[in-house]
Amino acid sequence: MIPLLITIYVLSQIDLSNTFRIVSYTQNEQSFVPGQTLSLTCKSNSAWEFCLWKHTNSDYKEVGVRDCLMEWKRAKGGVSVEKCHAELTDRVSISGDYDNQECGLTITGLEVEDGGSWECEMEEYKFGDWASGSKHSQNISVSVEYKTTTTLQTTTKTETTEKFIEYEVPKDDVAGDMIDEETDEAEVYIEDRIDDITVPTTDQTVFYDDDIEALPIEDKEAAEGSSTGLIVGVLVTISALVVAVIVGGVFWTNKRRSL
Repeated sequence: MIPLLITIYVLSQIDLSNTFRIVSYTQNEQSFVPGQTLSLTCKSNSAWEFCLWKHTNSDYKEVGVRDCLMEWKRAKGGVSVEKCHAELTDRVSISGDYDNQECGLTITGLEVEDGGSWECEMEEYKFGDWASGSKHSQNISVSVEYKTTTTLQTTTKTETTEKFIEYEVPKDDVAGDMIDEETDEAEVYIEDRIDDITVPTTDQTVFYDDDIEALPIEDKEAAEGSSTGLIVGVLVTISALVVAVIVGGVFWTNKRRSL
């Protein structure tokens, strides 16, 4: 009973901070677009022997689990890729500083399917093949999406407001304009009417087909004589009236004097 208590006490005094674990991880970007390069790094608190990267994407379940296993070998004095999924082999390379307990993975030519969860599982280094070290894992979320460019088409509606300014025209100007308009219309009408009238020119010679009957000479003289007699009668009448007026005037004058 006493040995068991001693064992429990000793274990309780062991510094649990010395247990192998991943102390940090990094990724170069939070989100990616297809074609870019992804770099992931996990760091442990002591030397590691195996580093397994496993990838899953819940949106592309048909892809399944894809993994790449890296191993540090004392004989080679470095890290090498032991196995890797066929879809990743040509795009994967080792990164990170092993002396700083880092295990890094770089993937070029990212595809949308490469997004999702990347798990870094590191195993503690143990001398000899008969012993296995402790394991610790860390999940890293990666987003690979096409950038959606949203183009906002703004339609600017331009409203044109016509402003009508009313001017008062003096009445004289209105009357003048009306007269001018009526005059212009009258002139146009007269010009149109004149154009419709055909006036014979002086160069035209008029021919009469009917014979012209000459008046007899006697009738002509008789007509002239009657005209002369009429004129003489008028003159005599006027002379008589003038004489009567003069006589009447003299008579009236003498009468006033006698009174």
